[in-house]
Amino acid sequence: MNEIIKYQEIDKKLRQLEGELNSSLNRKNAAEMQQYLKDGQAKLIRLEESAKNLTEQYQKALKLYNEFVAKLEILSKNVESVETGKIDELEAIIQNYNKMSENLDNNINILGGRIASITKEYENIISNAKKARHNLEIYKSNFNKEKEKLEPEILKLKEEKSKQKAKVDPKLLAKYNAKFESKIFPVFVPETRGGCGGCRMEIPAGKMSQLKANGMVECENCGRIIYVKE
Repeated sequence: MNEIIKYQEIDKKLRQLEGELNSSLNRKNAAEMQQYLKDGQAKLIRLEESAKNLTEQYQKALKLYNEFVAKLEILSKNVESVETGKIDELEAIIQNYNKMSENLDNNINILGGRIASITKEYENIISNAKKARHNLEIYKSNFNKEKEKLEPEILKLKEEKSKQKAKVDPKLLAKYNAKFESKIFPVFVPETRGGCGGCRMEIPAGKMSQLKANGMVECENCGRIIYVKE
């Protein structure tokens, strides 16, 4: 029993240090910056595609607008030479072209505004991405310092854990691993004043008899393995 308890103590210290690294604020911030850059890259691709489509629409609308303007100029020059009976018909055509030109002009302005908005958003993402990269390097550097500080102790504990593992009864180790996988820790706890050393629940008389006879028993409340402390 002493060997598994020592193994558990080493494992606890090791997991505490690893947990300290995993919960590092610098590590968390670095991960957030990396995700931000990844999301920003995806957004830039979408913006580039949108800008391309809008630019094509803008160029088509501008070309069509210029064609209408050119036709209007030709029609306006021909008004005087048109027969009297067809002047109204020609003016109606000119008026129709004017309306279409105005609609195209409005569409061109709208498309131009959208392109300008996308361009501004694109520039903002690029600017923020530069800041995010700068911050990412700072967080990574700070985390690496934390890691360098704790890593020697972590490596030392891993070696101790490996050596201690060889001394532990395989059956007890199997129980330990099974309980740990079920999110139970510490796995082995001492009997304390007739109660479980983990959850403090009183040990029933029947279980207490098993504990005294076998040296260990499973707590009915928390599932930990209660042992008799020497």
